[in-house]
Amino acid sequence: MTNPPTLPPGSINFVWLPGKTYAGVQEQIFSLLEDCLPPKTVVHTVGDAVADAVSLSLFIRQGREELKVRTPADIVMAHGIADKRYFFIRESETDRPLVNQYKYIFVPGAWHVNRLVEGRFRRNPIYQIRLRDDQIRKVGWLRLDPLISKSASTPSTPTKKLRVLWAPTHNMVAAKGKNPETAEATPSSFPRFHKHKWTMRRKYDYQISVHPRNRKSKVPTSDQLVWADVVVSDFGTMVFEAWALGKPVIFPRWCIDLETLIKRNPLSAEAYIYKNRIGLHPESPTEMHHMLKAIKRAQQTGDESDQRGNDVARFVDHYIDPQTRGNDAQRTADELIRIALQELKTS
Repeated sequence: MTNPPTLPPGSINFVWLPGKTYAGVQEQIFSLLEDCLPPKTVVHTVGDAVADAVSLSLFIRQGREELKVRTPADIVMAHGIADKRYFFIRESETDRPLVNQYKYIFVPGAWHVNRLVEGRFRRNPIYQIRLRDDQIRKVGWLRLDPLISKSASTPSTPTKKLRVLWAPTHNMVAAKGKNPETAEATPSSFPRFHKHKWTMRRKYDYQISVHPRNRKSKVPTSDQLVWADVVVSDFGTMVFEAWALGKPVIFPRWCIDLETLIKRNPLSAEAYIYKNRIGLHPESPTEMHHMLKAIKRAQQTGDESDQRGNDVARFVDHYIDPQTRGNDAQRTADELIRIALQELKTS
């Protein structure tokens, strides 16, 4: 936004979720946004929002159910961009979608817009979305900004061995009450793909970056993603980020519980990817190695054709709006300013 109207100090509030697991992701997103907003505009709170500011949360339950706060956030922008039916998560007490309680929803692209609009036509009220078009704001994905910047400044000289990164999503969903004994397993490739590490290290320049839930370090994966030629993953944010950076993603179908993944969230982007084989989908380690060999051959021969696989180019631009790619933090900040000006004017 060029020469934005003046906002009062503290008119935008970033609401932090307590805990270590997502501390790094929150710090990254909030820092990217604050750098694009006028000085003194932003305040930070933990758990609770503030009544005299427009508050942004990166977690749909925060301020609406889990923390039982006095002042809930006005806007939710998910901390990651995987679909996973995130915006259809239901409140425990009412069994209705939590997203209906927010004033505004920030989404990366047309896929999520369509998902939310389609939700208006659900007959069953526990799945029905009541958001208007003007409450759904398409803002791209700001965590791509530093990745694109780093990629542009990093030489892409081919190495002797193909650089392969295994970056699975986490493998547990906490049950109600957060009782670890009743936690539900997800269809992630973690930890099953881990048994291939010795073969992978012998054949490739191989690195591993598991989800912050499954490791001690909570720093978001960024340098490793820029470093990699190919990513092995399953259904997390990393899939979409890698594709947006032009990197092929290998989906090791033999290590993933596909039946559960598709049946649990049949209308999700992830189910769509697996059912339609968007990208590269080997059924066995042998087929995976053939695919990786073909990617390496293209690299060595200077073949500039898209190695990401079936229909990725179309799909990723539908999923993450390409209009301002590489400058989505500013796009998101501009949207925050518009909302803050509107809300302060009407309050």
